[in-house]
Amino acid sequence: MGSMKLLFIHGAGGTKSKWRAIDQYIADKFTCEKIDLPGHGDNEYNAITSIQDYASYVTRDIHDDTIVVGHSMGGLVALELAARNPKVKGVILAASFYELPVHPKLLEQLANDEFPESLFHASYGKDTDSEILQVEKEELKLVPIGVTYADFRATNQYKEGLETLKSLKIPVYAILGSEDRLLPKGAVEAFEKEKPDMKVCVIEGAGHYVMVEKPEAFCEKLVEFVRETEKN
Repeated sequence: MGSMKLLFIHGAGGTKSKWRAIDQYIADKFTCEKIDLPGHGDNEYNAITSIQDYASYVTRDIHDDTIVVGHSMGGLVALELAARNPKVKGVILAASFYELPVHPKLLEQLANDEFPESLFHASYGKDTDSEILQVEKEELKLVPIGVTYADFRATNQYKEGLETLKSLKIPVYAILGSEDRLLPKGAVEAFEKEKPDMKVCVIEGAGHYVMVEKPEAFCEKLVEFVRETEKN
């Protein structure tokens, strides 16, 4: 087992089940903890409506040297955690960026208790297995639509990410999908420009749910980063 603990944080409208495909590749290598954010999955704590408040909630339970792996919205929470908790020794942004604007029409649909079909289909690479998509469709039911809406709104309102990212003195790594249509265009170039000391990896054929669609490739990159971080 490695010396670092890994903490996995899901994205907007997700649960810890979003990390289900990676267990077979890393469970025997690291101490891993996957959490449900408040109002999601098994966590019945009152729903939270800002990225900063999510970080304030999660940081209370980080007492060991930890690498935080955050998917999409979870990546924003990871940045905030790294800025406020010295036990965070590294951050992996899984299909995430320092800002994640949401189209007003999507927010409106979510506010009206409707998960947009277009958003679901845009979230995955074109060759994603139909069985995976079927499971992912069922996963939507694990989180009340009102909580999903609050997540997307919080993500849209979070504007401190770039400043927070640039302030970090710990290793930061981004694992992105080549077919991700939900991240802002030019994300790779923006990372390279704004944070030259971070590493960015792009996994071919993966969409926004890179760890669900290409778990083996995702874990290969994750293990590389963790091993490197443990050496320093």
